[in-house]
Amino acid sequence: MHAAVFYGPNSISYEDVYKNPIDTEADRFSGTVLKVNACSVCAYDTRVFRNGHSKVTPPIILGHEICGQTVEDITIGDRLGSSTEIRSGTRVVISPVIPCLNCIYCVNKQYNLCNNLKEIGSSVNGGFAEYINIPKQILEIGGIATIPDCLTNEEAALIEPLSCCINGFSHIGYPLEKERVVVLGDGPIGLLHLQLSKNLYRAKTAIVGRIPHRLEKASSMGADAIIRIDDDNNKTYQACDHKYINVRNDLNSSNSKSIAEILHFTAGKGADIVIIATNNPAALDFALKIASKNSRINIFSGITNSNSDGLFIDPNWLHYNQISITGSFSSNPKSLQEAVRFACNRKIDLSKLIGNCYSLADIEQAVLTTENCIGLRAVINKF
Repeated sequence: MHAAVFYGPNSISYEDVYKNPIDTEADRFSGTVLKVNACSVCAYDTRVFRNGHSKVTPPIILGHEICGQTVEDITIGDRLGSSTEIRSGTRVVISPVIPCLNCIYCVNKQYNLCNNLKEIGSSVNGGFAEYINIPKQILEIGGIATIPDCLTNEEAALIEPLSCCINGFSHIGYPLEKERVVVLGDGPIGLLHLQLSKNLYRAKTAIVGRIPHRLEKASSMGADAIIRIDDDNNKTYQACDHKYINVRNDLNSSNSKSIAEILHFTAGKGADIVIIATNNPAALDFALKIASKNSRINIFSGITNSNSDGLFIDPNWLHYNQISITGSFSSNPKSLQEAVRFACNRKIDLSKLIGNCYSLADIEQAVLTTENCIGLRAVINKF
């Protein structure tokens, strides 16, 4: 088969791997094989391509946001004895987490927190290939969901990131209609959080970002306020409508006008929920400055070059103001099933997040497009 093989930072190659298969645990102990119909490019993939990652040992095939098709009849279970039969030729999406099934977290069905966790597209071969091996652990936990005809292959490839956003909301608590939500980040993940906050929970929601065309998309999705962080004082930006607030400040500025505008959006109270959907290391400090009393802050994205240098959180401030800071990582089969339902009933419109589509041979261009924030989600859909 053809695949895009990652050999190390800045090195990814489209090649025929049939005669020289990459030997991984998933290849040796797979539960089934899927034909890949589409695989979208996550920002995580771009960071691995550029810098490598401690979880990734090359050579390996990246890609974990996958829409596939079964090539044989398979049985999936939920670890309680029940099972579901899926016929050959059925379109499916997968949860990329590969749990050990033995640790305390697996016993409690918190598979994404497994002490011995492996992941498709990181630990074992992923979806930037014509076919993919699915380990038996994923079948056993019910980590495969069927896709109805109402979703295209490209939309289905975004089910996995949607399930991660659903998991994030489950940890911070669902917003109430009277609450104000601020999403830091205008990429596809930020826009997924926007749709969930607005369409499912009917919360007033603001987006903070940098890229005009993505902020315009947020406006079309019903964002109640859009705040642009503009680092280039030589640029001017014309607001599309009254929702837009142009700010010539960086997130690092403690006196940023953007903070004042968020306070205005929240009637002086501050945000009830702040979602960090950007890898900017300054985002947490910014979130602390806009948080209201009794607020919840969710660190959804992995942070670039994260360390504690320069960041001080006053524990008494957290204590007296009842501030909660949570993290969320990946998702579980339940969230995957919920994501399919939300996408099919159009509570979440995944078609609005699809950017350019590429053939697998153009994998590097797809990665660069993602890295440079061109369009929205790049999808590999031709193999």
